[in-house]
Amino acid sequence: MGKIIQGGNYVSNLVTASGYIDEKYASSTLADFGLFLQNDEFWNNQIEQIYVTKGRKGEHVVRLVPRVGEQIVYLGTLDDYQKKLHRLRIFYDKGMGTVGWNKYSKINLEYANQIICTKKAAK
Repeated sequence: MGKIIQGGNYVSNLVTASGYIDEKYASSTLADFGLFLQNDEFWNNQIEQIYVTKGRKGEHVVRLVPRVGEQIVYLGTLDDYQKKLHRLRIFYDKGMGTVGWNKYSKINLEYANQIICTKKAAK
């Protein structure tokens, strides 16, 4: 568990993680998060990619690329990720069906008890 896989010429149905990832982070925090996504049917089908950047304080900051919709989900750190994803699931269930899956370019879950959405720019 929590091992880094070298690139190859094969296709996998696993969530891909890239970006600012060191071995310690990959084998602990990120591996736990990946297992959570994989073991939850909804999130396993919904999340396509995890992208990790370095925050202002040197922390790992996570963005998610969903399979459905054109928005990027800003998770922030993986602290309380289950609560953050629970809020997002409620938003998906109650809001996205009404406004449409492609209305927003960004959904931000970084802050406790908030979901901040940025509308896509008009074309």
